[in-house]
Amino acid sequence: MLSVIPLDSISLLPEASFSAGDEIITFNTQPKKLFFLKSGRVEVVRDGIRLALVKTPGSAFGEISLLMDAPTTASIVALEDCAFNIAEDPEAYLADHPEVNLHVSKILAIRLEAATQYLVDVKEQLQGVSDHVGMVDGVLDAILHRDLKKKMAD
Repeated sequence: MLSVIPLDSISLLPEASFSAGDEIITFNTQPKKLFFLKSGRVEVVRDGIRLALVKTPGSAFGEISLLMDAPTTASIVALEDCAFNIAEDPEAYLADHPEVNLHVSKILAIRLEAATQYLVDVKEQLQGVSDHVGMVDGVLDAILHRDLKKKMAD
C-alpha cells in the first residue's frame, strides 16, 4: 500500500496555479521539472486519448521524463483550477528528500503494476484469436529489450 504522502516536504516547494484547460506538461517535451499536485483535478492525455484522471494531492508528474532524461510520455491538462508544488531542480530535490524519492518510486511501481495487469487482460482476451497473442508478445519483447538495452548503454 502507498504510504502517507510526504506533503510537508513537498509543501515547501514553490507553488504554481493553473486554470481549467491549461496544459501543464506538453507531450514530447522535456520540462526538466517535477510537478506535485496540491489541489484540483487533471487528466493525463496522449494522442487525444485520456489515460488517467488524477485528483490525489501529492501525485507526481514529469518523473518519467526526468528519470529517463527523455521527452514526456503524455500531456497533463487541468480539468479545473488547480495548484502544483514544483521542484525546479528535481534531481537535487529528490537527492535531498529521500522520503519524496521513495514516494515517487512507489507511484511508478503502482503504475507499472497497473500496466502489467492491463497487458495480462489484453493477452487473455486475445487467446484463441489467430496469432494476435504471439504478435503482441513479440512486439512487447522487442520493445522492452531494445529499449532496456539502449537505456542501460546511456
